[in-house]
Amino acid sequence: MLYKKLLISFIALLPLQLVLAQSNFSFSPEAVEERLRTDVYTLASEEFEGRESGTPGEELAAQYIKERMMEAGLSPLFDGSFIQNFEFSGRLELGDENFLVIGDQDFVLEEDFFVLPNSESKRVYAQGVYAGFGLSSEDHDDYRNLGPVEGKILFMEFYLPEEMDERGTPLPMDMISHKIDIATEKNAAAIIFVNTKSWRNNPPLRLGRARETAGIPIMFARDELLEFWQQNAQEEYLFLSTDLHSKTYTSMNVAGYWNNNADQTIVIGGHFDHLGYGRSGSRSPGSDEIHFGADDNASGTAGVLEAARYLPQSDLTSNNYIFIAFGAEEKGLLGSRHFTNSDAYDMEQVNYMFNYDMIGRMEEGNITLYGTGTSPQWESTIDNNSPEAFNIRKSASGMGGSDHTNFYRKDIPVIFFFTGIHDDYHRPTDTPDKINFPAMADILSFSFDMIADLDGEEKLAFATTPVERRGQQRRGSGATLGVMPDHAWEGQGVKILGIVEDRPAQKAGLQNGDVIVSINEETVPDIQEYMRIMNGLQAGQKVMVGLVREEDVIEKEVEL
Repeated sequence: MLYKKLLISFIALLPLQLVLAQSNFSFSPEAVEERLRTDVYTLASEEFEGRESGTPGEELAAQYIKERMMEAGLSPLFDGSFIQNFEFSGRLELGDENFLVIGDQDFVLEEDFFVLPNSESKRVYAQGVYAGFGLSSEDHDDYRNLGPVEGKILFMEFYLPEEMDERGTPLPMDMISHKIDIATEKNAAAIIFVNTKSWRNNPPLRLGRARETAGIPIMFARDELLEFWQQNAQEEYLFLSTDLHSKTYTSMNVAGYWNNNADQTIVIGGHFDHLGYGRSGSRSPGSDEIHFGADDNASGTAGVLEAARYLPQSDLTSNNYIFIAFGAEEKGLLGSRHFTNSDAYDMEQVNYMFNYDMIGRMEEGNITLYGTGTSPQWESTIDNNSPEAFNIRKSASGMGGSDHTNFYRKDIPVIFFFTGIHDDYHRPTDTPDKINFPAMADILSFSFDMIADLDGEEKLAFATTPVERRGQQRRGSGATLGVMPDHAWEGQGVKILGIVEDRPAQKAGLQNGDVIVSINEETVPDIQEYMRIMNGLQAGQKVMVGLVREEDVIEKEVEL
């Protein structure tokens, strides 16, 4: 098949390519598009199996990227290597030793009780104590008349007292670590959370990815279990065990360096990993097909490789260049975080960062640039160099769901090039035949013109962007519409950029392009207010969502 022939042909040509390192490339439109096509088709091939981090497919992709960087004449960035390995933990799984016994009564895992993801794996044999809401302050102290709790198993309400659990106060989920800290400071042996004094639904009870543990076993129990203990067994000992484990995987960043002996450096990056065979993160639930990730993000990786060919041959020499393909972006921006926190390169020397992530599906010239507020120079540079055919939407924020975020956190100006969410996003249908290669070439040319416009200038000034707080909000109730907001939308309300399959919004008939303007008659002027309102809602609750669809104002009842 074509994919396999491309890969075999590439491998056969490797010795020749290495000999021709630093050779001159043609940058005719035809030559550029052909290279982009070859890179995308190879990275999004069946042989690479969706490039999931920690898999052989990711390793094969990394080797391909490395050889392309060598072909471009780049130097290895990582102490003589193009590869920077790092480890990450996979999803938590239940081991064999999860149980809870009160007296002579056994309870059923994931029916009567659940192990929470911040639990330490440990056995405890101790008496129980009901600790109310587990708070200890001047206004509310559940420990005041409780006596010593050292070595005890604490039954504790998951949420806050009703008078404290109102909009505008800290969310209950934000208080969980505080409650645990108080209990561990008092040397409690374990915590069993319950929900008997709240109007809120039970919290999400899925394990998710491994995280920092609390140091003691942490469970959640149904009301009936607490009632049994209170009515029949308060003098009995409880015997519990928590057993969680996760596999450790190795991912990698791939980076090459071009040294112009300059005082400052530009980073050109994009992630090369994707979802493998789907499952977690897939928008096609139950699918076990290869998720090819042609747009997300073979397109951006191909863009990084083309930049690695063009910029060293250009006369733009006021900066050095790092060309980097990040691993494990789909696992939580792990590769870029590892790189920016490592000592592989001095972040103080970085002038700015360009992030190519999903640049392959431009339609009608539409492209969004995120990070335009991270330097006062971006606006004029973008306006001076934008192609006439481009319809550019700007978003000031330096934060977002891609790798530029970790550079922004280091006070580095960033621009994230993005052509938008589409129906194939995170599905097996994101295939190379749907990529707009001429538009990809135009986007890259635009970014190179921006670099040329700034060449010879002093290091860009950095500016913080106010919407950083959006990424710090958490949703404590588990309520969700299942939509992807368009963060570049500058009008009133929240514009829907994508609909998650089989979630409340889709079931209720919401559509891409709809603008949410109210929820339960509360006005939604922007994304921050939308998040605040959603934080006060419950999974299973029915709400009326006001929408603007084209020129019509409509309402939809949605069950969260």
